[in-house]
Amino acid sequence: MAEDQLSPARPVAPIDYTEGLDAPLLGLFGNDDQSPTPEQVDRHEATLQEHGKTYEFHRYDGAGHGFFYYHTPLYRPEAAMDGWAKIFTFFEQHLCD
Repeated sequence: MAEDQLSPARPVAPIDYTEGLDAPLLGLFGNDDQSPTPEQVDRHEATLQEHGKTYEFHRYDGAGHGFFYYHTPLYRPEAAMDGWAKIFTFFEQHLCD
């Protein structure tokens, strides 16, 4: 987040929590999204790598924010179905003993 996007209600950018992250992180992003932008995703990924965090990011071309929203024009069925598969696999890997 840019400095001008911070506020009393949100005084810290999400990326600033990366160092203290102690759980695996899954990110599913549309490459047409504006929040976070692909550049912000790149920056977050670099920060995760810098701190040796366990994470998995997946990106979808032709998808923006809300590509899971089946009831809106934002819905991208192929990305959403792949995203659900990635979610279930991630949970299976990190939540099952």
